[in-house]
Amino acid sequence: MSALDLSFTSMIRPTSQERRKKTRSKIPRMIRVRPSEPTLEEFDEILPTINASRNSVYFVPQNGVFKPDMRVFVTYPYASGPGSLNQEFLGAVTRVDELPGNKQGVAVELLMPIYVGTKETIR
Repeated sequence: MSALDLSFTSMIRPTSQERRKKTRSKIPRMIRVRPSEPTLEEFDEILPTINASRNSVYFVPQNGVFKPDMRVFVTYPYASGPGSLNQEFLGAVTRVDELPGNKQGVAVELLMPIYVGTKETIR
């Protein structure tokens, strides 16, 4: 093998295939997460993301009630200041990681935006 061949083989991805369609941003953005259906464990959390893309977020919540396939409302990005343009999404929990300290890492796919009012109100 020549040196050129070795450089190409070192650039090949590992055997695990990347499934993400969008690149992830590791800059924390504030989000609001709450259940989309009534549950025994009511929660409404405002917290930073660990990483995010245009159609998904990953975060570490304060409570441990998240389960795969759970539906949630996610406001992303979230701001509480006057005039904030908060966009709410219906999301589905795709993965729940067990983290040290009895914490969870939660990945949520943002399925669709939720509009209040007509399309003319959204600009």
